[in-house]
Amino acid sequence: MELPGQISTKIDTLGEGGALTLLTGVAGAGKTTLLEPLVDAWKADRRFSGQGREVIGAAMAWRQADALQDAGIERTFALSNLLAQVESGEFQPTRNTVLVLDEVSQIGPRSLLKLLELQTRTGMTIKMLGDREQAQAIEAGDSIEILRRVLPPEALPELLTTMRQATRRGREIAGLFRDGEAMQALNMKRADGHAMMVGGDRDQVISRIADLYIARRDILTASGTKRGITVSAPTNDDVADISRAIRQRLKARGEIAAAETTHRAIDQRGQACDLALSIGDRVRLFRRTWGTVDGKGQQVGNNGDVVEVLGQSGDGLRIRTKSGDVADVEWRRLRDEKTNRLLLGFGHALTIDAAQGITSDEHIDALPRGTAGVTAFTTYVAESRSRGTTWTVISEGAVLEAERHRQALGDITPITRERLWKRAAEDMSEKPYKALGIDLLGKALHEREAAINTFIECHQAMESAVLADTEAGPKAFRRLRAAAVNESLRRHLTALDTAIAVNSTLARDAAKRAEAAAHLAELRARAQVAAQQMEQAVGQLRRSAGRSM
Repeated sequence: MELPGQISTKIDTLGEGGALTLLTGVAGAGKTTLLEPLVDAWKADRRFSGQGREVIGAAMAWRQADALQDAGIERTFALSNLLAQVESGEFQPTRNTVLVLDEVSQIGPRSLLKLLELQTRTGMTIKMLGDREQAQAIEAGDSIEILRRVLPPEALPELLTTMRQATRRGREIAGLFRDGEAMQALNMKRADGHAMMVGGDRDQVISRIADLYIARRDILTASGTKRGITVSAPTNDDVADISRAIRQRLKARGEIAAAETTHRAIDQRGQACDLALSIGDRVRLFRRTWGTVDGKGQQVGNNGDVVEVLGQSGDGLRIRTKSGDVADVEWRRLRDEKTNRLLLGFGHALTIDAAQGITSDEHIDALPRGTAGVTAFTTYVAESRSRGTTWTVISEGAVLEAERHRQALGDITPITRERLWKRAAEDMSEKPYKALGIDLLGKALHEREAAINTFIECHQAMESAVLADTEAGPKAFRRLRAAAVNESLRRHLTALDTAIAVNSTLARDAAKRAEAAAHLAELRARAQVAAQQMEQAVGQLRRSAGRSM
């Protein structure tokens, strides 16, 4: 357990490091809070400008970038937007600029390369925050691993103490998931009653997840908690189905108005659907959205933000933003330009990637398709969102089906429940680190060096043999030739042995046939002699009978 002084040292290292520094911080390490004094210090640094340094923040998603505003960084960007503004000339960093880059594990090498090239041209400072053990970039390659290989140790501080989980046991379980020790973590959660395998088909599993959400939400609301309960799932389809199931229950309870209007909607993947909206609904925005608050135009949400519907009219929606403001949003601000559909979806659940960075009082790690497709990276994110309990709900039928497919054909070994938990733990412990292009070059160089070393060793052995015996070469040649002759003779002898064996069999068969023929001839001769003797006896009897008459 790191002491606060040691944590402070790591933060000081990030602030006092060179123009490029990477802080590896585990989920819930309180990076945003710990950034506050650094941001204040950078703004007070007047070495390059009398107004202090320009501090900006960026991350892959707007929602993650805007979270840096809590640390005092007023100007934040989604990474794609930042790069677009730099390319268009709308934003030009200088030596006075400090860029704080969050959730670096989700940033691919190509985008990071553009930032590093920009740093080379402008002299800007880049301070990065991330964790290689959390959700990875979709793009090939591993940005954090590349940085770890090229940056000196003093530019790679690590903050491995989490402050999110309120209990020591909760921190221990989250740490086990991070280390890929899912079996031990699941055993602890099962003992606490916080991990369960649910039987039935997918719809029944989703129904159980929705029931758990409602039950825990009621308890947390009654206890006065502020962050509530959140749900994450691996895929967008899972998220949509879980959100619909939760909405049905809230509507049946009267928390969502009965009157609803159906709209043509589309999500960020281009999947179209009919979206029924009522007062009380929670919907997810799929892009940065502009609206009015108290008659003043401003940004009211980002891609991934969940807002509450307060009303709807012919002009647009009235929503409550995540910050609690009441905003009016015109329909045109919500429509996709190509399809004219609303860029909205139900927001009672989030994908694991979208959930990275959020904090709640309780969380449900929902796995209605089993553990196929999850990794230690996504599992760690899903299992480290809450300050209190994280509920793990896994489809038993999906895990059973996956285990059956792995079982050998004809194997009738019973698949026990413990075996299903073991299979789930294996999936949740897998760490598929991405291969790097530079590894291919390194492997080729290694094999080349190995071939050269082998050649040198052989040549040295040959020279040593010649020094010991000047006839070593001819003798070796004769030995090799003799070995080749012996090898050839061995093949011929084998063929000869086979031929002899075959011919012996044929000879034995021929001898047997000759012996049988001789025996038959002898029997035939004896039969002929006996026949002649019988004919002679018959003749004598006939002659004797004639004389008697």
